[in-house]
Amino acid sequence: MPSLPPGSRREKLEDYSRTWAGVSWDERKIKSLDGTRLSVAVARPEILSASAQDKRKQVVVLYFQGNGASIPPRTPMLSNILRAAAKESPHDWTLLALSYRGYWTSSGRAHQRGIEQDAQAFVTWAVQNYGQDPGNTEMILWGQSIGSGIAAYAASKHSESSQTTDVARISRLVLETPFVSIKSMLAAIYPDWWVPYKHLWPFLRSWWDSEDALRKIAESSYPPKVLMVVASGDEIVPRVQADQLETLCRDLRLDVTRKDVLGALHTQASTLEQGKRVISDWMADRQIH
Repeated sequence: MPSLPPGSRREKLEDYSRTWAGVSWDERKIKSLDGTRLSVAVARPEILSASAQDKRKQVVVLYFQGNGASIPPRTPMLSNILRAAAKESPHDWTLLALSYRGYWTSSGRAHQRGIEQDAQAFVTWAVQNYGQDPGNTEMILWGQSIGSGIAAYAASKHSESSQTTDVARISRLVLETPFVSIKSMLAAIYPDWWVPYKHLWPFLRSWWDSEDALRKIAESSYPPKVLMVVASGDEIVPRVQADQLETLCRDLRLDVTRKDVLGALHTQASTLEQGKRVISDWMADRQIH
């Protein structure tokens, strides 16, 4: 839903600059695998001098947004978490937020096959521009809602290409309000046998499958750690979806941590104080509670 709420494609980063408090944002243009022009918002917290920065580990967070709206109204939340993660951290932090095709100022029309290409191109661009020193770079992928499925897909594709090449690897994967697959969501939302919707999955236009992506990730030589951030009051994704994903991760022997944000609705898991603290501390490798 790239055009909801109305006007979301016309919003500007600077409309939210008063909320950034020590984080700077700017917009970059990249190309998807098929040449579609995409927008990426780049955030940096206040940093040390260049001489000190050169010796610090680079932590690069790649953010995949949820289904509606655009990147600008998400910058206050992203700034809060980036600033909290970078606070007292010895590392140099950068956050990159992808605008899928058809969203915000990216060209094209949103559809799964295209967004798959966008996600792969985004990770490749981030590695080429921010991961030149693989041994001193930590890549973190973070997806919210449908973006969790996109982030898992992107991580699985990158894990295939990074096994034999000297490129920066994805060390952490944040799945915020995640789901098993779009197909499984139909069955979870419409469980009754007399309701036909769950049988119509072959006609879905989007089929994001986190289970399949996690299975592929688990087969890689260097699978990332996984954080599941679940909204306890999620009105969109049934809780059983998170339960199934957590069990799957443990069965696959992935290093998984799950945190339920108390009182959070679907869009509030990272905006409430508990969620902000969990995500920022986990990304910064600090103990979380």
